[in-house]
This record gives sequence, structure tokens and C-alpha cells, in this order.
Amino acid sequence: MHTAHRRASKSQQDQVWRTLVERQIEAVQRGMSREFLAGLELAQLDPARMPRHRELSTRLASLCGWRIETVPGLIPARDFFELLRDRRFPSPEWIRHPDDLEYTPAPDAFHDLFGHVPQLASAEYCAILEELAAAARGASDVELLEIERVYWFTIEFGLVQQGPEVRAMGAGLASSIAELDRSLHDPAVRRRAFLLHEARRENFQSDRPQELYLVSPGFVPLAASLSDLGSANRRRAG
Repeated sequence: MHTAHRRASKSQQDQVWRTLVERQIEAVQRGMSREFLAGLELAQLDPARMPRHRELSTRLASLCGWRIETVPGLIPARDFFELLRDRRFPSPEWIRHPDDLEYTPAPDAFHDLFGHVPQLASAEYCAILEELAAAARGASDVELLEIERVYWFTIEFGLVQQGPEVRAMGAGLASSIAELDRSLHDPAVRRRAFLLHEARRENFQSDRPQELYLVSPGFVPLAASLSDLGSANRRRAG
């Protein structure tokens, strides 16, 4: 049984980071989207040392205009999308305990930095993040929940068609060996084409592996399809 938010000590942080990167990198190279891999190359994350927020934020700002915003853990969705609109990505500074490498009940630094920073370094991912963040401006609580669902089925656990292959695009898959392989190859899970009107209403599971993955047709058509998501909200917000 896992203890909620059990964290590595400061002396353990780099070893946990190093172990997780070593375990994950081959699966990521094999299964993640071309855009994620290009972002990972640009981000130049040190495989032996957990990134420190201040220095990573400074480097990212120079590279792609994003910064890392240090938070204690999960934050409300409205605050999350507000940070994205300001090109700040929230992340805690803690990383999971060495005994909990397989699972953490809330996003830790490995998920946020190894999973999301390569996305921030990718123009294709950023186009999607910008559409979602813009849609959240002025959204009602019901609309905001729909935007969260779309975010979940794209940026967190989305798949994408790339030529004849389906590859993973989501940060939650990049940071999980077991679920990355499962999402692409397990015949027991459902994979369905991404349709915006369906994704807005599809509930997701945050406490266990997904039973459904949505396959986007590509980054450019996905971003284009999201442009209508918050158009009414933007008009109301002025």
C-alpha cells in the first residue's frame, strides 16, 4: 500500500531521478511522438541529476519562453490554466520515494519535468497548450471540466497517429513505463479516434491506469480542432 505523497529525501532525489530516467528512456525513445522526442533533445535534461526549478526555469525561458512555477502539489484547474496562459508550468520540487518508483498518487517532479518539459520545448505541443489555456479564460465550472477532460486525453494521456504508427503524446505516458507500453500495445484497452465533442464529455481516471485512450490525427489538426473549444468563452471575456 502506498503512502500519499511519500517523498524522497534531499539526499535521495538525484538517485531517484537517475533511476527513473534510466528505466524510462528506452521506452520513451521507442514509443513517444516525434515532437516529444525533439523537445526532449532540446530540453537537455540531465539524466544523472534532478533539475532544480530556478536554473531549469531560466534555461527554459531562454529556450522557449516558458518558466517553471513551484507549487506544493496539485492546484485548482482554474489556477492551472491561468498559469499556462502566462507560459508558466506548475511543478512541485519533491520527487517520489525510492520505494514508490512505480506509482505516486499525485504528480511529482519526475512526472512534471521529464513528462512535461519536453512538451514545453515543442512548438507543436505549445500550440495545443495555448488553445486549451485560452479556452479556460472565462469558462464556467462546467466548461472548465470539459477543458480538463480534453487536456487529459491529449497532453496527459493522449495518443497520436504518425504515419502508419500510433505513438504516445501524453506526459503521463512518458513518465510511466508500464502505462506507456500498455497504452500502445495492450489489446485489453480501448483506443478510439479523438473527436472533440466526445472528449469533452468523456470521464477520466486519475487514480489508476486508463481504460480508454484517444488517438489524435496529428498535432496540427488537433490544435486546429481546439480553436473552437473556448471561442464563446473568449467572446464573453472580451
